[in-house]
Amino acid sequence: MILDDERRAFLVSPVMIVVAGCGADLRPSIARALGARVGAGDEVELVVSRWQWPTLVDDVAERGGVAVTFVRPNDYVTYQVKGRGRVRAAGPDDFALVERYVATVSATLSALGVPAPVMAPWLVPRDLVVIAVTVEAIYVQTPGAAAGSRLEPAR
Repeated sequence: MILDDERRAFLVSPVMIVVAGCGADLRPSIARALGARVGAGDEVELVVSRWQWPTLVDDVAERGGVAVTFVRPNDYVTYQVKGRGRVRAAGPDDFALVERYVATVSATLSALGVPAPVMAPWLVPRDLVVIAVTVEAIYVQTPGAAAGSRLEPAR
């Protein structure tokens, strides 16, 4: 397994989540996710607003390659996972996940002094889809000497 228990817990904590992909022309696309869950094995599901981020959703649906960065805002501990993504419709459990994520990340950012109007554009729960990512690699991206290093699979 690529994701150990520590990283699994980190990915579902109140972190900022940025999803990146690219189109057939290799032009990059991004989205902010509205929550994550870690499934069996090395699968991570991310909820994204297709309304807000249509290019990224289309790119993942067409090409599959994704890089997802998870940043804890109070200390900038950061991991990036890379893998293959597929898009599916969001269901009731996904809407509940978004509600919890928006509440916890809003509280976390508010405690750090981020005003609600600044956060609002990041947290738009409209036209939700899920990007299910099969993780192929995880990297440390926390600023410092280890930034960019690939973590070995958990044993």
